[in-house]
Parts: sequence; C-alpha cells; structure tokens
Amino acid sequence: MMAPMTQTEILWDTWGVPHIYADTDAGVFRALGWAQMKAHGDLLLQLYGIARGRAAEYWGEKYLESDKLLRRMGLPKQAASWAEQQSPQMRANLEAFVAGVNAHAEARPEQLRPDVRQVLPVTLEDVFAHIQRVYFVYLTQLGQRPLGAPFNDILPNTTLFPDFPNMGTGVAGSNAWAIGPQNTAGGKAILLANPHLFWGDFHTFFEVHLNAPGLELYGVVQVGWPLPRYGFNRHMGWAHTVNTVKAWDAFALEVTPDGKGYRLDGQNLPLEVETETLSVRQPDGTQTAQELKIFRSQHGPVVANQNGKPVAVRVVGVGQFQTPRIFEQYWAKAKARSLGEFRDALRMEQNPLFTVMYADAEGNILHHFGGLIPRRKGGGWLDWSGTLKGDDGSLLWTERHSFDELPHVLNPPPGWLQNANNAPWLTALPPALDPANFPAYMAPRGLTMREQGSLEMIGGQGSATLESVLECAASTRSGTAVRLVPHLIEAARSHGGDLARRAVEVLEAWDKRYDPQSVGGDLFARWLAAMQPRDRMLSNIFAVPWDETRPLETPSGLADAAHAARMLEQVAQDLLREHKTLQRPWGEIVRARRGSFDLPGHGLLDPFGVFRTSGFVKGAEGRWDTVFGTTYVAAVEFSQPLRAKVLLSYGNSSQPDSRHYGDQLALFAEMKMRDAWLTREAVEANLEQREVLEP
Repeated sequence: MMAPMTQTEILWDTWGVPHIYADTDAGVFRALGWAQMKAHGDLLLQLYGIARGRAAEYWGEKYLESDKLLRRMGLPKQAASWAEQQSPQMRANLEAFVAGVNAHAEARPEQLRPDVRQVLPVTLEDVFAHIQRVYFVYLTQLGQRPLGAPFNDILPNTTLFPDFPNMGTGVAGSNAWAIGPQNTAGGKAILLANPHLFWGDFHTFFEVHLNAPGLELYGVVQVGWPLPRYGFNRHMGWAHTVNTVKAWDAFALEVTPDGKGYRLDGQNLPLEVETETLSVRQPDGTQTAQELKIFRSQHGPVVANQNGKPVAVRVVGVGQFQTPRIFEQYWAKAKARSLGEFRDALRMEQNPLFTVMYADAEGNILHHFGGLIPRRKGGGWLDWSGTLKGDDGSLLWTERHSFDELPHVLNPPPGWLQNANNAPWLTALPPALDPANFPAYMAPRGLTMREQGSLEMIGGQGSATLESVLECAASTRSGTAVRLVPHLIEAARSHGGDLARRAVEVLEAWDKRYDPQSVGGDLFARWLAAMQPRDRMLSNIFAVPWDETRPLETPSGLADAAHAARMLEQVAQDLLREHKTLQRPWGEIVRARRGSFDLPGHGLLDPFGVFRTSGFVKGAEGRWDTVFGTTYVAAVEFSQPLRAKVLLSYGNSSQPDSRHYGDQLALFAEMKMRDAWLTREAVEANLEQREVLEP
C-alpha cells in the first residue's frame, strides 16, 4: 500500500521518464500536465494552437489551410460542447491537467520558444479541440489504408500537417501480440505493444509512470493527451493497432442550378452557410483578415472540391456519434484491475477506431475490433471506398453497430492473438471468427506480408519468453523478399543480360533482412518500387493472388517474369551510375538521427513485409532519415513480480536542449530494450531529478 502523501512528487529517472506519485487523481493529472510541458512544451503549445484553428494568426500563412479545414469541420467550436459534457469528477481531473500545463509555463517561461508562448494560457477546450483533430486525421487517413484499398486523397499533407508536409498520412502501422499462459515458458501471459507512428507532430509519445490510490499505470501518453493511450500494470495491460475500419465517407454533391443548394433523393435542399473570420500573421508581424464561408449539407461539412463538385464528409467520433467521454473511457481502462472491469470500459464505446489487444495476470487474452462502425445499407468493404454519390440518401448512415456486434476474440484455442493492422478474421489460426457472421462492409479480407510474418512468428513461439517475443519484435526479415527473390533470380537468369546476372549474385548473398549490415536490400527495394506495386497486397506483381484457404502460402510467383528481369537490370544500372556499386550496407543508406545522434538505421515499410517497421524521408548527405515506424515498444510478462522491457525510440523529450532528445536512439539502432523501473526503490536507484509540486 502507498503511504499517504500531502504533496505530489515527480521522480525523473535517467531516461527522462517521470514517475508521478500523488495522493489524488487530480494530483496525478496536474503533475502529468507539468511533466508534459517540461518534456514537450514547444510541441504541446504548437499542437494546441493548431487545434484552435488559429495557427495562421500565430505563425503565418503556412497554417491557413489547416485553420480552414478545422473551422469547416467545426472542431474548435465543438470542443466547448465536449468540455461541458464531462462528469464533475472528470472535469476536475482535466482542469487539473490544464492547471499543471499553465503552472509550468508560468514558472519556467524561458524554457519555451518565444513564438509559442502566445498560445498561453491553455484551456480545457484546447485539450478537446486537440483530441478531435487527432481523431479526424486518424479516421479519414489511416483506418481505410491498411490493405491498400482506393480511398480519398482529398486532404493534402500540407493541410493536415503543416510542419511535416512529407509525413505521408497514408502509412498506418503497429504490431500487437497477446500470448496466453499455456504458450509461455513461465506459465504467465505476455503482451507486446509495438505501435508504428511518425516521429513528430501529434503522433509523438511521452513515456510516464502514474501512481496514486487505486492507480498504478506505466505507459505512453500522446503529446497533448491528459492520460496514457497504451498502458500496463501488475494486473493487466493493453495495446492498440490501427484497424481496418471505414468510419467516414466522402460525398460528391450535385449542386442545384442556382449554386445555392444540392440534390438529395430528387429534392433541392439549401446548403447551410456560415461565415467566420480568420487572422493571418504577415512576415512583418501585422495581421490580415480573411473571410471563410463554411457550407454544410445533410451529409456533413463541405471540405474540398473533386472533379468540379463540392465534397462533403461524414465522420464518426467527431461528427456523427460524437465521443466527448473518450478520456473517461481511457481513465476507466487505466484503473481496471480485471477483465470484467476492462471490458466495462470498452463498452463505453467512446473510441472511434483502433484494435484493442489485452492480456492480464489471470491468463486472459482478448482481441477487440474497436471503433464506431456505421450501419450501412449493404455491400462489401470496397463498395464504400472512394467518393460516393451525394444525391442518394440511402448512402447516408445514421446508426452504428453496437459493442456486441463487433468482432472480438477471448482466449481462443491456439492460446495466442496477434494483429499487425490486418482485418480481425485471422487474429488467430485456426481462425476464431467467421467473416460470414458479420456484414461484408465491416472489414476486408486479406493479409499483407507483414501480417503473415506476424502469424508465422507468434505461431512458432512454442514456450514463449519475454526475450523470444522481443527477438521477434526486432525482426527485420522481409517476408516479401523471401517470397519473391527466388522467382526474381530465376527470371533474371532466363530473361536478363549480364547486369541482371550481376544483380543475381547480390540477391543470392543477401540475408533477406533489413539489418544495418545487410547488403542487397537496397537493390530489392528499388526493384520493388520500379515494379510500381498497386497496393500493399502487391496484387499486380504476384502471379497467384492471396487465397484465404492458404493464408500463409499465398500470394506467390511473379506475374511477369520478363518485365521483372528488365526492371532488375534497370535499377542495377541506376545504382551503379549513382553509387558505383550494388553492394551498399542498409545502415549506410538509412539513418536514425536526432540532435547530435547519427546512427545506422534499419527496417522498412510495407509492402516489404518487415515486422520491425521503419519509414524514411530524404536527408542530408544523400541518405534517408528515419521518421516513422517503431516508436514505443513494451513487452510485459504478467509474472510476480511483473517483468517489462520498454523502448521509446526517439527519446522522452522533444525539447532540443534536453539530454533526452534522442538519447534512446543508440538502443533503437542496436535493437535493444530497457528495463521499465516499476518500483519506487528502482526509480530512486536511477534518479536524475526530484520535483515536488505543492498541493
């Protein structure tokens, strides 16, 4: 039991993780606001400024399109309504978080960039505007992506992420495993949380440890959130992956001849029109005003034009079926001590998307296909991709599926569960769910090569240990290369010239991994890109498509061997012209850089089928910088005492002058982990700073 306290302590360990000890819930929230400002103050204030829809007023025209989009969606105004809908207890907690943010800013203003101080003071409405921006982007950009189906690119990156235009919103990732006690060497359940997100903007994680009466939680907060997204304690833990939900639709409106309305089911209806004024900061510091006309139909707000027609969007969570109690749901998960309590938290149905993977000390494992899924008129998953006809009222959904109607699996016979952004049907093998029992539009069918690799590795664990799970989590093996390289070698020998045969020698020697020292991965990556894959399933490259009766053996073969050989020769020629060699170690090409750290990178994105996911953008010296992928890793064994290994790849602070800005990159580069310090004794033994917050 924790001794009574009259004040709140923050014990910062040598990795910059705040271990918060408070005697009230509000004390935890206030300390978390204080700690988040200390570690991420510049980023936090910038995120809140953007969420207000006033970023152009603060920082200039670069943010104008973002402001317009958020205003059109009505998110800043809606934030006030969400704040009013909080229970008295949750409102008190959230106000304590805001108070902690403002208190640190007031006490340490010199630690903040001058240009972000104008956002102060932070308000409760900022927190809700921010969470709505987060979910609006996740819902409209990520949920539909995982199997590479057609979708709407109606919102450019410069609008969604003004500070990170190369972010590439279409990439979605994460791995999560739950292994039951019958499949572990120690007879205790093991949970793996391995989200893949961008290393910036609102995706940034902050590792924390929260302690109060009735609360004991280790995990990560997304910067701007007032409580953890992922967490575990000695009783249970959970992880998320982006799931294959289609929780929004875009509608091309048929405009009436007078341009003031739209057609719906044979009727002419007026567009709702509202005017707002935006301020835009000029280079000389002055402000100019711009009028923004906002149009809304029954479908939702008009956010873009496509092929000459206005496009309105209908989005769950922030539009239809709003989720103002989302923080209350996460708080209930944080305080859960049993499967029953955790499922009660899920039943609040406040999370618009995300798969949930759960394990506990009692040996239970659970997979829940979470989200708010519209009840549609019928059809399959692909029938609802792309832009829909705006004059057909039957396409406008008004209801959603309940918690009990969504796919979920509890303690399946194989004794394990996995998800790597795949649809829920193959969370376990043999399958624990029959897709025929669910609407065809609920989720697609299919497996990418990363998802196949996940199934193969977890199914081959036998008596799993924390160490064996982490070895799998660090795997850079390319399942796509394993499947295709033998056929590519055969094609090059049959159809290629001398240069293609030189490339064959490199591919034969390659270990099919994207480790720093691996040679050959660059050649294969360029070849696959040259083949112009249509989707993450590589449906235009494989000869035999994926077959759900042989989920781990298909797809297979090359659809066009002669073309494959020509492309191999072409990329080999390009490589020799650019670098004079076909044999470049992967770690010399891709780097992990932040602040003063510059280390070899590793891994790769889908469709290469690499479990240890990494994504890159062009960097200095002609190399590629890691900006996406393995962010937070937590492997937890629910033994007594609890064992947990963790890593936050880019470090626990985004403040450039912090010693923790990139200090975990060395572990990331070597694919190593840290012990999670879970007891006060362990924290005191690894203490960097002690802060005391007065009541």
